Amino acid sequence: MQALPLQTPSTEPSVHLPVGELSRRLAAELASAAAICRDCEHLAGDLAQGGATLANLSRLQALDELSQRLHGLSEILERIGHHASGEWNVSINPLLSGLGLSDMVVRLRADEPPGERAEAGELDFF
Repeated sequence: MQALPLQTPSTEPSVHLPVGELSRRLAAELASAAAICRDCEHLAGDLAQGGATLANLSRLQALDELSQRLHGLSEILERIGHHASGEWNVSINPLLSGLGLSDMVVRLRADEPPGERAEAGELDFF
């Protein structure tokens, strides 16, 4: 017996994305965030060379842990992307609704033209 997805009424057209593809895109976003954390670790380490308090060293360790967590989550999502059934789809619009980083929304959207994906890790400055 196979479970059928619930139909939710919506006024806007719903774009469905295979779960595997969404998972791979999310993995790329997390990998990019982990890379930013690693760069910040090096920068913070350089700044702390002149002497850092115990509290600041603890914060550096927390940044290292954050980097490792992001990397680990990225790997898990990448694996989900490789093992997800091609029949699994998700409506992408409700997931992206209200997300503040417009470049990330573009990268995660299903209607994004292939080959024109922006590099992960860009920020919206306002």
